[in-house]
Amino acid sequence: MRKMQKISGWMTATLVITASAAVIPAIASQASTQRENAKWAEAAAEFRAAEIETLAFTQVETPRLRDVADIRSLSPLRREHRQWAENRAAEHQCLAEAVYYEARSESRSGQLAVADVVKNRVKSKHYPNSICAVVYEGAHRPFACQFSFACDGSMDHAPKGKAWQRSQDIAQLSLTGFVPDMTKNSTHYHTVQIEPNWSKTLEYKATIGFHKFYRPSWRERNSGTATIAIAPPA
Repeated sequence: MRKMQKISGWMTATLVITASAAVIPAIASQASTQRENAKWAEAAAEFRAAEIETLAFTQVETPRLRDVADIRSLSPLRREHRQWAENRAAEHQCLAEAVYYEARSESRSGQLAVADVVKNRVKSKHYPNSICAVVYEGAHRPFACQFSFACDGSMDHAPKGKAWQRSQDIAQLSLTGFVPDMTKNSTHYHTVQIEPNWSKTLEYKATIGFHKFYRPSWRERNSGTATIAIAPPA
């Protein structure tokens, strides 16, 4: 009888130890989770308090309005800086469109060369003095455009896809002013498959990709009068 009681006692003790081994880690895990929750709750309370303080300071009620308030608190931009930013965005768009419609299947060099011709025309006294005016010169009159895409219906299909992104990147790179002019100041080009009459009146300078490039022997104005927005005003 005593032996049976002893065995029963051992079994009970074993069950208690086993149960404790299972329960104690669960209790420890729960306590750890509670501590983590308390820590994050405290951090969230501090964040909300800081946010409320910011809202009270700026007297606005939404993140969007708060952003506007922060922007307005900056030093006001001078008019020429705003004008430069607007011109820069417009010139980038026009140059990217010229690269896309005229040379989207070209190599990097071929696309940069087309961008060079646009910029060289801006510098010339014989053409308008802004990129957009050069690219779309004569586009409002039938058969008078300087770049065929501007009046042949090509723009009925909006630029898209990787070719458009690449054209925008090429235009951005060209506008930095750090890429050498591979066309040797050319202001004209045509595809290698044709030989227009006007090409005989100009100086041939280079063949890059699918285009031949030319420049006139005219005396040009100082390039400083052109309005290419290479860098913001000082």
